[in-house]
Amino acid sequence: MGQMKRAMAIALGAIFCLSVAEGRAFNEFKTPTLHETEVIGSYANGCLLGAEKLADKGPGYQTMRQSRNRHFGHPALIDYIEKLAKIREKKGVLLFVGDMSQPRGGLMNSSHASHQIGLDVDIWLYTMKPSAFKPSYIEKIGSPSVVDKVKGVINSDWRDEIFEFVGEAASFPEVDRIFINPVIKKELCKIDPNAPWQYKIRPWFGHDSHLHVRLKCPKGEASCLSQAPISKTSGCTADLDNWIRDQSDYAINGPKPGSGKAKPRPPMPLRCQQLLKEQ
Repeated sequence: MGQMKRAMAIALGAIFCLSVAEGRAFNEFKTPTLHETEVIGSYANGCLLGAEKLADKGPGYQTMRQSRNRHFGHPALIDYIEKLAKIREKKGVLLFVGDMSQPRGGLMNSSHASHQIGLDVDIWLYTMKPSAFKPSYIEKIGSPSVVDKVKGVINSDWRDEIFEFVGEAASFPEVDRIFINPVIKKELCKIDPNAPWQYKIRPWFGHDSHLHVRLKCPKGEASCLSQAPISKTSGCTADLDNWIRDQSDYAINGPKPGSGKAKPRPPMPLRCQQLLKEQ
């Protein structure tokens, strides 16, 4: 990835994203539509009809930050989370589920440019035994970063078990890609660059305390716009050092002049624009 793209990624990861009129409008909806489930548009410019809500808790998982009302998704995403949680349950730990999508998808008023069509989920790297969990943690605890961004290395919160966890999350065929901090990606490469799922693990700024899992467009979703396919190579290349160097420079010196200018957003799909006018 070129230096300019990396600079823009740093800025987006640091500022979290964009509070605009359409995001605030989608944020006002508290419930899904009554339509059949349908994905409209792309991960970063779309909406979701007939979303399903993930239960607040279930076998092996616990949703976090429930006050945000962002635990909605396509049935394929609900199914994925439940399957991954059962793997974690067998190991005696909880899967902490962060943001998915809003009740009708669309742009959020904080934290994400994507997560708009019910096919993205943030899964915390932090975990604990179910017996140690308290309801008060839902809004109060956080997932600590496992990255020292200044030094460009993992920190003392890293656990070797994270490698296995990432592999579990990436192993499902419906997973298109997983975004993770470049420092974490480099550590995964050190452990095993030939792991069959490495190609799905994509470096991106932020993402130092959670996995951002993105599913493929489900079959039959004709209005879902897929991303370009990724090369099935490990990604364990020297370019990771460039990512890490740029991240360290940003952490030490802040953004470079002009690097934080966001590109104009394209118009939402017409069906999503119409959705904003519905009750």
